[in-house]
Amino acid sequence: MTADAALRPWGRAFAVAVLIHAHLPDYDEPGLGGPRLLKVAGALLLLWRPHALGFALCLGTSLYTLLTQRDVLTQQVLLACMAAAGLAAALRGTRGAARAALGACTVVTAATYLLAAVHKVNTDFFDPHVSCAQHAWTQIEAFWFAWLPPHDPPGAWLAGAVVALEVALAALLLLGSPLSWPLGLAFHLPLTVTLAPAFGAVMLAGYAASMGPRTLVRWRRALRTASHRRLVAAAGAVALLLDVLAHGGFGPWDGRVKVAAAGALFALALLGGRRRERRPLGRAAWAFGALYVAHGLLPYTGLKFQHTAAMLSNLRIDPACHNSLLFSPALLVRDPYLYVDEASIGQGQRPERERVLRETLWNVAALYAAQANWCVPELRPIALRGQWRGQPFDIPDLCEADFADHLPDAGWPPADLLPWYQALQKNLPRTCHMACVH
Repeated sequence: MTADAALRPWGRAFAVAVLIHAHLPDYDEPGLGGPRLLKVAGALLLLWRPHALGFALCLGTSLYTLLTQRDVLTQQVLLACMAAAGLAAALRGTRGAARAALGACTVVTAATYLLAAVHKVNTDFFDPHVSCAQHAWTQIEAFWFAWLPPHDPPGAWLAGAVVALEVALAALLLLGSPLSWPLGLAFHLPLTVTLAPAFGAVMLAGYAASMGPRTLVRWRRALRTASHRRLVAAAGAVALLLDVLAHGGFGPWDGRVKVAAAGALFALALLGGRRRERRPLGRAAWAFGALYVAHGLLPYTGLKFQHTAAMLSNLRIDPACHNSLLFSPALLVRDPYLYVDEASIGQGQRPERERVLRETLWNVAALYAAQANWCVPELRPIALRGQWRGQPFDIPDLCEADFADHLPDAGWPPADLLPWYQALQKNLPRTCHMACVH
C-alpha cells in the first residue's frame, strides 16, 4: 500500500472537516476572504487525492489566521496539526510516514479531549449557577426541548458527566474502540446545532485517522451492501425527522445536513461491527502528542490561554480568580493580563466604555483591536493607566500608532510582537465567578 492509498480515506474526512470549518461566520470578517478561498481550494484538492499542496494550503491558511487575524479557536490549531502531519507524510511518500501521520492525528484528537477535561476540573465548572455545562444544556434545551414543561435544571452531576465522557472518549480513541463513534457523535451533535457548528467535524477527522485498515474494510463492506445502504440512509432520515420535530421547524439547512450525516454515521458505525482495532502509535506520534499536550497546559503558566482546548471550561488563570482544582497558582510564571485602573476617552463622551475598560481584563492584542474599533478624531485622546506584568504603564493616547512603546519592557514576548495573535481571553471581567465565557 502506498502513502497515497493509506492517507486517502482520512484525507477526504479531513477535507470535509476543513470545508465545514471554512463555512464558519468568522470567515465573513474583512481580511479572511482570501484565506477562506485558499483553504477551500486545499480541501477540494484533498477530496481528490492526499496531495502535499492541499495539506500545505490548509496548514498555511490556519497559521495565517492564527498569527494575524486574532483567531481564538482550538479547532484551528487542531487543523494545523493535522495538516502538518499530512503534509509531512505526503512529502515523504512512504507507507510508514502515512502510518505515523495517522497516529499523530489520533493522538492529538485524544489529547484534545483529555486537555478539555483537565481544564474543566475547576470550581466554577462544577458550580451550576455559572457552569458552561449548564449554559450548553440551556442552549440545547431551548433548541430541541422547548416544548417540555418547566423543570429544575441539572446540578453539578452534569459537569462531572461531561468531564467523565471526555476522558472516556480520549481512552476509546487510543484503544481503537468502535464505541468511540456512537459516543462521539452523541456528544458532539447537540453542540454542533447550538454552540460549535464545526468543532465536531474537525474532531471526527481525528476519529477517521484512528480507524485501522480492518475497520475501514468493514465500513466499506457495509456501504457496498444494498440493505445496509438503505439502513444508513434511513438512519439519516430518521435523525433529520426527529431534529425537525424537536426543534419545531426545519431551521438552517447546514445544521440539518449535519444532523442527517450524524444519523447516517451512527448507523454505519454500528454496522461496521464491534471489533476493536487499535492503531499502532509509534514514537513520532507520541512525541507529536507530547508537544501538543505541553502547549495545552500553558494556561497554568500564565503564558497563554487560547488554542489550548480550554473552550467552555470556566477556567480562570488570573491570580485573583485562579480556580483550577488540579494546578496550583504557584505555577504561574506571571500574571498575563493587563489591568486598566484609569481610563479617559476624549472629553468624557463615553463613560460606559470607560467603565468597561476599568472592569475588564485586557491584553495587548485586545488593545490593538480597541484602537482599530474606537479611534475616531472626536474621541481622542484615549488615555489609559494601569498595570501590566507587575509594572505600571501610562498610555497618553491609545490611538497613537506607537502606543505599545508606553508599555513596560517586562519580559518576553515584547508588547509589539505579533500584535494580532490572540493568546489570551477577551471580554473577561475582573470579577470572579462570572457566567460562562466561551
